[in-house]
Parts: sequence; C-alpha cells; structure tokens
Amino acid sequence: MNWINNFKINHKILAAIMGSLLFLTSIFMWIIWDSLTNIMTEDLAKRGANIAKNIAETSSDYILFDDQYSVDNLINETKKIDQEIRYILVFDSSQMLYAHTFTDSKTLPKGIVNAHTPKGITQQDYSILTSDEGHIHDVIVPIEEGGVGYVRVGMSEERSLEYIYSRIMKLIIATILVSIGALGMAYFATRKITKPINTLVDVALGISAGNLTLRAEDTKNDEIGKLAQAFNEMTDHLMNSNNEVDYLLKELQQKDLLRDKLISKLLSAQEDERKRISRELHDETSQALTSLMVTMRIMANEAKDIEQRELLYTSRDIAAGILKQIRNLAVELRPPILDKMGLVSAIKNYARNYEEKYNIQTVLSVPATDVTLAEDVTLAIYRIVQESLNNVVKHTKATEIMIGLEIKDEWVNLTINDNGHGVHETDFEKAKQQNRIGIHGMKERAELQGGTFLIKTNLMGGTEISVSVPLK
Repeated sequence: MNWINNFKINHKILAAIMGSLLFLTSIFMWIIWDSLTNIMTEDLAKRGANIAKNIAETSSDYILFDDQYSVDNLINETKKIDQEIRYILVFDSSQMLYAHTFTDSKTLPKGIVNAHTPKGITQQDYSILTSDEGHIHDVIVPIEEGGVGYVRVGMSEERSLEYIYSRIMKLIIATILVSIGALGMAYFATRKITKPINTLVDVALGISAGNLTLRAEDTKNDEIGKLAQAFNEMTDHLMNSNNEVDYLLKELQQKDLLRDKLISKLLSAQEDERKRISRELHDETSQALTSLMVTMRIMANEAKDIEQRELLYTSRDIAAGILKQIRNLAVELRPPILDKMGLVSAIKNYARNYEEKYNIQTVLSVPATDVTLAEDVTLAIYRIVQESLNNVVKHTKATEIMIGLEIKDEWVNLTINDNGHGVHETDFEKAKQQNRIGIHGMKERAELQGGTFLIKTNLMGGTEISVSVPLK
C-alpha cells in the first residue's frame, strides 16, 4: 500500500469521497433492489391469488356441466388481460389437468403439472418455481373448497424486473450525475484547502535545499495560517542559528588554521633545534671528547706509574663510550643520512641500529632506491617511524616489527606492524591520563601534511599503524 503515499493530499481526499459515494450508492442500491423485489413478490402473489379466485368462482359451474370450451375461453381471455400471467391451469376434483392456456399439449412444458401440487386441496397455496424464463410465482386456489378441483396461476417476473431495472438504471444515472457534481465541488474545495499546504511544502523544500530567504504566506487566520506563521518563525530562528554556526565555524576554522601554523612552526623549530643540538654534539662535544681521549692516551704512554697508566686507559675507554653514545644521540636527533641520501636509506639505517640495540627483528619492505620527497614529508614519515618503534620498546612485548613503505598514486603509504599485545581503548585512556602524546604527535604530523593516520589491532593481535601522506 506504499503507492498510496505517493498521491497528493487533495487526490487522497477525492479518492476518499469517491469511495464513500460508491459505498453509500452500493448500500442504497441494495436497499432499493431488496425493497422493490419484495414488493414485486408480494404484488405478484396477491394478484395471482385474486386472478385464481375469480377463475375458481367463474369456472365452477362450467366444470360441473363439463363445459370445457367455456373454461378454455375464460382462462385464455383472462390471460390476455394481464401480460404478467404466464399460464393458467385448471384441475378437476381428481387432480387431473382439465384446461390450460398453452396452445396444445405439445407446447405444455414438461413437468409443469407436477411442479406444484396442493398440500391440501381445500387450502390456498403459493410457491416460487424456477424455470428457463426465470422465477414463476405459482398460486393454487381451490374450486368449491376442492370439491370441484383447483386453479393454478403462474405469474412471471419478467415485466416487473424490467420495470425495476429501468428504475435502477435511472437511479444509477442520477447517482452518477450527483457524484460527478459532488466530486467537482469537492475537487475545487480540496484545491482551495490544500493550495496553501502545497505552497508550504514548496517553501519547505526550498528551505531544505538551502534557500533560507523563502517565507510562507500567513494571510489567513485559520490552522494553516497559524502553521505558516510558526513555520516562518522557525525559519527565522534557523537562519539566525545558521548565521551563528557560520560565524562560529569561521572562527573555528581560523583557530584551526592558526593552530596548524603554530604546530607547524613548533615542529619546524623543534627540527631546527634538534639539528643545531645534533651539530653541536657532533662537532663540538665530540671533538672535545676526542681531544680528551688523545690527551689521556699520551698521558698514559708517559706515565711511570702502572696504576696511573691503567686509570688513564680506563678513563679513555669511558670517554670513548660516552663519545659513541653522544654520536648515536646526535644521529637520532638529526641523522645526516636523511639529508644526504634520503628517507629510504635513513629508515634502513635506523632499523638496523634499532635491531642491534633492542634485539627485535625488523623486516623492511621499502623501495629499492631512494626517492626524492619534500623535506616536510620526509621528516614527518621518519619521525613517525621513530616514534612507532620507540613505542614498541616501551609499551609492547613484540619480537618482530614489519615496516612497509610505498609510493603509489601520488601518495606515500607507510605501514608498521608488530606482534605485540595490540592496542586497546584502555591504552588510549591511560596515555591521556599520563599526558603521553606520542600517538597524538604522530597523528598531528600526518594531518599537517594533509594525510591520514590510523592505529588498530592487526590480525596477529599486535598493533598496526597506517599512514598516508600526499606527495603534493
């Protein structure tokens, strides 16, 4: 029944009115038909009884004197008077057919003699017979209380039904004309009623499409007018709300833009500071430690005391270890290979040192040759790799890490998978409570480059990090 919902309101009202008219007309027709057929039945039975009584009174003497000619003449003349008389049958006292209105015995319908027999010969009887011509109202009236015989008169419904049909057809035509007139008036009335509703619908559709300047006419003071007024007030509030939302959205966009600029500058300043510290550690601190180691080696060679020589050698070894740690720290802060050879070589070098340092197997799937990327993109990807691998050491019990890097359809795609215990919602809540911003920092780096960052549990039960950053 969903197709009904596609019609307009005035069409639904017209359909309801038409359905009501058809229903009432059907009931009215049935009542009229039932009333007329009952009247017809009563009339045919009454007329048939009166005709049979007249024939019974008149034919009594003819039958007693065996004047069959007079009986035939009587019943045939009577049949001519009333066209609804289908037949007249006269039976004698032995219930044998004495006379009839049919042309001869050959035209006498088969079975009509025994179709209706009196229950008691002294009583009047009535029955409705079914024939090929329709219903026949058969009336039995005794002659001299049955002592002489009885008369059967059959009344046909044909003319009465024709009269009823003609009246019903006139009534149907009148009903159709009245219904057409009623539908016409209902159509104009519903159009007048639903026109403001349709206008209101058009305004609502226009507003839903974004045109908030549309307004509904509220000239009337009825329910539709009040609805239009309320609708206009709602539209005004909606416009004000949209203006406020637009203003707040612009403010938010400006703040987001300023925030992105500040974060970008902060990261840039951070990278510059790392680069400066890395250079100072590599150039100044390393050179000072190297000079110190050379001095201690010379002093150890010139020392005359064995204990002093051993102490100087031990101090030199400690200084060498410190020098190695400082150089490793300088490389982590800003690996020179990142600027000289590119992202792929830097990731390979970092993964190799990481595997040696933490004894965690690192599997790489990266391009065979280095690719030239923008400096911001290169730094973002490299720092995300660094932070991801540091998180594996700090927060998981992984024994294997898989790093995938590919450049496809103007995008740099990075995936990092481990076989640790995975990441859960409680881990994010805990990191938030402890003010750990590692994951948030990685996400910020990716989004600042116009990319996406996703972290989830992989099929191995460990953690998977997916990063996509556009080349342009």
